[in-house]
Amino acid sequence: MTRPPTRTSREATARRRRPWLAAALLGVPLLVALLGPAAAGDDAPLPGALPSRPPGSGHPLGTDVLGRDVLALVLEGGASVVGSALAALAVGTLLGVPLGLLAAGPRRVLDETVMRTLDLVLAFPGLLVLMTLAATGRRDWFWLVTVAGALQVPAVARLVRGAALAPGARTVVEALRMQGHGWGYIHLRHLAREVTAPLATDAAGRFSTVLYLLASANFLGLGLPASAPDWAVLIERNSDALFTQPAAVLVPAGLLTSLCVGGNLLVDRVLARERGRA
Repeated sequence: MTRPPTRTSREATARRRRPWLAAALLGVPLLVALLGPAAAGDDAPLPGALPSRPPGSGHPLGTDVLGRDVLALVLEGGASVVGSALAALAVGTLLGVPLGLLAAGPRRVLDETVMRTLDLVLAFPGLLVLMTLAATGRRDWFWLVTVAGALQVPAVARLVRGAALAPGARTVVEALRMQGHGWGYIHLRHLAREVTAPLATDAAGRFSTVLYLLASANFLGLGLPASAPDWAVLIERNSDALFTQPAAVLVPAGLLTSLCVGGNLLVDRVLARERGRA
């Protein structure tokens, strides 16, 4: 008699399938973002094009509220979504890593000063900060990405500080100090290698966090202009026409969801592999 699969075997099977699922969910929107702008063509409304029309001849996904081709908008809008999220991650990493290494140094006063200052930044809700920024008239891409990246600095700095203060890392640091090596050699060569793995794992999950924050800001009209082809902007602009022209909302929403879920599944897979090696 064949035994029914146990819970452990089912979980193992799910983990084996997860890379394919993650690759599909993450790969489709990334391919659209990377290759879409070259194939998008002109998204300007054609003469006589009607707004919020369902899919039909000449418009495979219909038109949006301005009469523009939804397919061209979707193909063009992914670049700003992925580019903004990666740029914000770069800002958070470039600012957070040096601060984390600085806090992990031997000076207790410097550690307390850096971490308590970052705690103040951590206390502010991200959307509230972006709403305040928009109220001052700063609504362009540069400010949106810069502030979204700055909001990630406390978490990145805490991660780097924790990795640098791990017992194994501290033992090597003390040995290097006794050998006469300076701050630059210890932090930029040894500790930089120690924090690379946890930082890369965190960045994969943080991508979804940044993506959600940026998409929420654009959905609320706090970032890109209303005419931008960004997927979140398309959802907000066409939400009133959901029942008459659902493709203008569901297609960009599905791509955003696929991007977030695929990124989270990829992080889960990496963490499961690390636990298996431990």
